[in-house]
Amino acid sequence: MLYMHSNASPFMSTDIKTEPGTEENLQLERDPHPFDEVPQAPSTFHPVLVDGIRGLAAVGSLGGYSTRIAVELEEEHPDLGREFATKYFMINEPGRVEWGHDGKSFTIQKIILES
Repeated sequence: MLYMHSNASPFMSTDIKTEPGTEENLQLERDPHPFDEVPQAPSTFHPVLVDGIRGLAAVGSLGGYSTRIAVELEEEHPDLGREFATKYFMINEPGRVEWGHDGKSFTIQKIILES
């Protein structure tokens, strides 16, 4: 992916607990930015379901100058493909990402990992 690649699946169980994705709960803990005085590695993306497809996602600058959302999916999505990123997005309703300039959207659920 443009930002993060993982061959290992973070999912251990078919019994998945989720919460609606928001800009806040999908934010990276460590989010590198070109203005950082000390370069840093980004934290890992969050496990998610995007329109029911398992994957990883994050919101942040992701090494750029503006906030964006990036998604890496285990299977092909009809609109997003397997890898998708855009800075043209809004999450006005938790769990629903509106993106682009044509009124497109997808659902996103953050998977709650058991500790």
